[in-house]
This record gives sequence, structure tokens and C-alpha cells, in this order.
Amino acid sequence: MSEQDKKDQKRNEVRFINSFFLAFMFQSLTPRFNYQEIRRKSTKETQDMKEELQRKEQLKEAAKKKREKQEEIEAKARIKAKTEADKQARKLKAEKEKAEREGRVLEEQKAQPTPAAAPVASKPASAYTETRLRLMTPSGNVIKSFPVDTTLFEVAAALQQEGNQVNSFTQTFPKKVFNQEDFGATLKELGFVPSGSLIVG
Repeated sequence: MSEQDKKDQKRNEVRFINSFFLAFMFQSLTPRFNYQEIRRKSTKETQDMKEELQRKEQLKEAAKKKREKQEEIEAKARIKAKTEADKQARKLKAEKEKAEREGRVLEEQKAQPTPAAAPVASKPASAYTETRLRLMTPSGNVIKSFPVDTTLFEVAAALQQEGNQVNSFTQTFPKKVFNQEDFGATLKELGFVPSGSLIVG
């Protein structure tokens, strides 16, 4: 082996050793860098969580103060209203006692209106189950009550049992004649609810 070959071999060995050393150093430092990155990221997440928790606590505290302030306002309003009511009651009591001593009647008592009777609400026709008919027969007037689903045929039969001949019914107002072909209609269908008046013919 020549002297030049020996130098080249020595140079290659040095290069190999340097390359191996650099590779080893890179591998040993890489996990350290990764660990530092993970630690930095974890620290940031922890800080973010702390800030979020502090923000929620601040919001909760603000809501609590707002609620307490509103409750205080409402309590003051109730106390004021009660004070005014008590004051008015004492004033009225004093005026009443004074009026009684003087034999007078308070204007407030004079002005109190008499409760009006509640109006009687009329029921719709559909709410009635019976109707009252005034039947004018040749022998006199007859007043009878029938279920609203009674037909004119059944009304005629009831009159015939009492000796009245029935050929037709006439409504007085508005005037309308119901012949035997109309006897299948019910009193409800003809509008004779809750009452009606018919001339027996």
C-alpha cells in the first residue's frame, strides 16, 4: 500500500467516525427537544384552563352580585308598598273614627256602588235536551214538553191520543205550514228549541 493510499484510508476513517458521532448526537438530542416541546405545550394548556376557570368564576360572581342587587331592589319596593298601605289604612281608620264621632258617613262609603246582579247567560239551543211547545187546538191551548229529538209525527200522535185530529201544524211567526210530509222532521231541526208555538190544523 502506497503512502497516498494510507492517507486516503485514514481520511475515510475520520469521516466515518465524524458521521457516526453526529448521528449519535442527533438521536440523543431529539427526544430531549420533543420532551421540551411537550412540556411547553402542557404548560400552555394548563395556563389556558386556569384562565378559563377564572373567567367562569368571574362571570358567576358577577351574576351573583346582579341577583343580590335585584333582590335588594325588590325588597325595598315591597317595604315601600307595605309602608304606603299601612299609612293609607291608618289614615282611613282615623277618618272613619272621626266621622263616627261626628255622626257622618264617609264619602267613600257613600260612593260604593251596589253590586249588580250577574247577568244570566242564555244557553245555546244545542245545550237543551227538552223543548216546551204551545199547541193551539180547536178545543183549546195545550202546553207540552218534548225531547228535542221528537218528530212532528210523534207530537201529532200525542195530541191524537187526547182526541185531537191533526192534519198539519202552522207556525205563527214567521208563518209556515208543516204538512204530513214534513212530520219526519224533529223539533230541534225545525228550530223549536227551547220553545215554540204551533197551530194544530
